[in-house]
Formats: sequence, structure tokens, C-alpha cells
Amino acid sequence: MLSTVLVYVSLFLQLAAAAIAISLFKRTKFNSSWILISTGFLLMVVSRVFDLWPTIYPEMEDKLAIVQKILAFVIALVFLIGVFYIRKIFQFMRRVDEIRRESEKRVLAAIIRTEEQERKRFAKELHDGLGPLLSVIKMLVSGLDVNKQGEVNEKIRQNLRQAVDEAIAGVRDISANISPHILNNFGLKDAIEAFIKRMRQSDDFKVYFTTNLDNQRFSYNVEVVLYRVICELINNTLRHAAATLVTIDLQLEDGTLYLEYTDNGIGFDVASISNHAGMGLDNMRYRLQSGNGDIEIVSEHGKGMRANAYLKV
Repeated sequence: MLSTVLVYVSLFLQLAAAAIAISLFKRTKFNSSWILISTGFLLMVVSRVFDLWPTIYPEMEDKLAIVQKILAFVIALVFLIGVFYIRKIFQFMRRVDEIRRESEKRVLAAIIRTEEQERKRFAKELHDGLGPLLSVIKMLVSGLDVNKQGEVNEKIRQNLRQAVDEAIAGVRDISANISPHILNNFGLKDAIEAFIKRMRQSDDFKVYFTTNLDNQRFSYNVEVVLYRVICELINNTLRHAAATLVTIDLQLEDGTLYLEYTDNGIGFDVASISNHAGMGLDNMRYRLQSGNGDIEIVSEHGKGMRANAYLKV
């Protein structure tokens, strides 16, 4: 009686194991080794059924014993072949792990490169912007002299006030570039519009911005990523494209922000320029991919550039 109960319990456990193994077919992409192992589990279920058969038909016990031996051989062979070929799954897992590590290294390198570029830009703005103004202020302060005529000192004070005002404006611009307060306080749309307004547009260079965003706010990461990407695209156009027109279209559709950016500049070969550090294309891509987004850049020499990006919110 006890042996019969154990056979029933064993049958149930092996049936459950076979069902679980079969349910994993899709995850293993119908790998042949996993199919063989699952077949082995099913054959073990059949073997347990044959163990119960003599209790119902005792006269067939001898014949079933032969069938059981053949079945045991087939099960062992199926498991052996399956385990031999299952190495492919582990090789695939190892390859995926290697790809993941390489991707993490590239992302880390891009982050470090982006931070270094921001530091260099910050240092350049301080050196080229504030440095000369502070030198002028120092010169003007040293020029003040009580022994000089009042008109001379008043002229120096006027120049000094003007230089201080320019220095304050320079600090404000640098601060806005490092940490855009408008982005934090008012959102993505207002921050982009403020960045465009700060640019010195002329008849030779125009930026047109359209969007269906009103006062929507998104997560900090989403807003910062898209803001930085748009700023990087504009900076690239200014430095490299010799363009006269930029159009930016930002649309929110079904929980995804879609960006279309175009300029009418000289264009470039995307394949040859993708690794150019000054363009920051990889940095933009990694920024977007960190938020379940991506960017595609299309350009040809003499035909301008178009960038299509998206970011899920």
C-alpha cells in the first residue's frame, strides 16, 4: 500500500516538473537541449504510469518489466543528450553577460566623458567670460584715486558698475547652463524656450520651436535628459554645421515624448563622425537609452541633418 502511494506521489511530482519544463520552452527560445530534457521528464511520467500498471493487470508484469527497461534506457539517453547540448544555453547566458558588462562599461565611459566635457565647458566659460571682466574690474578699482578729478573717478565708477553688471550676468548664464533653474521650476517647455531666447539669434540664424506641451511636468530624469539632448544638438549645429535654420518639434503622444530636430547645415557622414568626441552623439544616445529611449541621426554632406529621438515618460 505504501509503495503504491509513493508511486502516485512520484507521478504527481514528475508531472508537475514536466509541466514547468514545457512552460519554459518560450523563454529558452525552443532550445533543442531544453526540449530533450522536457521530453525526459514526460517519459519519466510514462514510466511511473507503467509502475502502477501491474497493480491493475498483474498478468502483464513480465512484459511491462521489459518495457520499463527500454524506457529507462531511452530516458537516460535523452537526458544525456540534453545535458550535453545544454552547454549552448550557458554559453548564450555567458555571452549575454559579457554584452551587458561591455554595455555598462560604455555607459560609464560616456558618463565620465560627458562629465569631463561639462567641466571643460565650465572652465572655459569661467576663463573666457568672467576672467577678463574680473581683470577689468581690478584695473578700474586700482584706477580710483581721491587725488584725481571727480569727473575722472565718476567715469571709472560708471565703467566699474557696467563691468560688475556684466560679470553678474555672466555668472547667471553659467549657472543656468550648469543647473537650469527654469527646468526645475517651470518644466521642459519653458526651459527649452528660455535656452533658445538666450541664444543671440540674427537674420543669419533662426531657431523655430513647436510643441504640444503646455504645463505638463515629467520626472526629473526625463526633463533633464531631453533638455540636455536638445542643447547638445543646438550646440553641435552652432559649432559644426554652418546652418542658418534650426527647427525643433517636441510632441507628447501616448506616454512617449517624440523629438524631431533638423538643421540646414553642411551635413556630415554619420558613420565616420559617430565616434567624434566633440559631437557627443554617443553621449546623447546613452542619455536617452538610460530612460528607455533612443535617437536616430540622418545626415549627408550638403543636405543638413535630422535627428529623431523618443523617450518614454
